Amino acid sequence: MTRPILKKLDLPRYQRNDLDEAVNYVESLNLSVVKTKYNKKGNWEAISLRGYSNDPTNILKPGVLKTEEKTDAVLQDTSLRERPEMVSINEILIHIPAEFERVRIMRLRAGTKISKHTDKVDKTIGFDDGQIVRLHIPIKTDPKVIFSLYEGNDKQDHFLEKGSYYYTDVTKPHEVHNTWDQDRLHLVVDCYSNQKLRELILRDESR
Repeated sequence: MTRPILKKLDLPRYQRNDLDEAVNYVESLNLSVVKTKYNKKGNWEAISLRGYSNDPTNILKPGVLKTEEKTDAVLQDTSLRERPEMVSINEILIHIPAEFERVRIMRLRAGTKISKHTDKVDKTIGFDDGQIVRLHIPIKTDPKVIFSLYEGNDKQDHFLEKGSYYYTDVTKPHEVHNTWDQDRLHLVVDCYSNQKLRELILRDESR
């Protein structure tokens, strides 16, 4: 089966209101600007639950985007993941059948966009064992937030539902437009690829 560009995974949708506590807490914090030329106005930000430091504001990865992060930095959970407000986020993570690399909550400000780009700058992204598979779980969103993916000149617009798990092939060009009057928040989970995760992504839902 051909690997999809976007796939809603057959994992239980998180529908409890507990997400509001996590969202409200994150929105009270100072997030770090994602440093890329596709974010010139600084409207795309993130904070780490797992990364290469215990500091939640450190969203960097060694060797990506010319970061100065030490190459011997240790992958670890940050202090944010241990907060009581993050109980719902940790419950979401439990259902993912993989070990995690970075885990971030990423915010796109109201009325802004992330320009068309790929994530090929991270050379570890792939599909084979040990490579990074990126999952998105929206935790605050609206149909006015449009996630667009490209196959050649073919552009496909999608709305990703709150609490659902999505695989996205971020080596393909994509962009996000938040035309909503509120900020969008996604839980973005970088997973080490394995057979069980690949089977989940490649599963034929029509059978």
